[in-house]
Amino acid sequence: MKKIIIGLCFLFVLNIFADSVISSGDVYINGKKVTKNSVVKLGDFIKTGKNSKVKFNIGKDAFLANADTKFSIQEKGGLKTLNVVTGGVLAVFGKGGDKHEVKTENMTAGIRGTGVYVEHIDGKSYFCTCYGQTELNTAKAHKSYEAKHHNMAWILADGTIKPAKKLRDHNDDELRELELMVGRIPPFDKK
Repeated sequence: MKKIIIGLCFLFVLNIFADSVISSGDVYINGKKVTKNSVVKLGDFIKTGKNSKVKFNIGKDAFLANADTKFSIQEKGGLKTLNVVTGGVLAVFGKGGDKHEVKTENMTAGIRGTGVYVEHIDGKSYFCTCYGQTELNTAKAHKSYEAKHHNMAWILADGTIKPAKKLRDHNDDELRELELMVGRIPPFDKK
């Protein structure tokens, strides 16, 4: 009986967050201000203003963008690309089937069933493999990352990769919220 109740609660939560957009402050999709009926789709361009945030899912992937962020999620030839122009985005990607990558002006990362945070500002990128596996490529380097709980790097404007010393602008509770939106639990919480 307990399992049935837990299962029903889980389905209820999934239904609440199904393809939803949760925002605060000034958030725009393709230049139009977000409303309670807004939905983000592949190909959309998202912009957040000062002191603004947006959280949404597309299928089994979920995203949280910080203030002053501009980005899009494109699909071409079966490859889904999170392209961060400026600002920071936390993302969780479902395993299996879809191929994903994350891009900024100076890096590309291949993604496999992973949670990542990427930020691009002043020509530099900060990239965190929160958990899972990534392949980071720049003009100067290629590096594989595997993380159970946060592995971070700075990518300089020239493509040089340097280890980052601390977690930046994202946390485990935000990862939990994103995973919940798509019916999962982060690997670091599984026993």
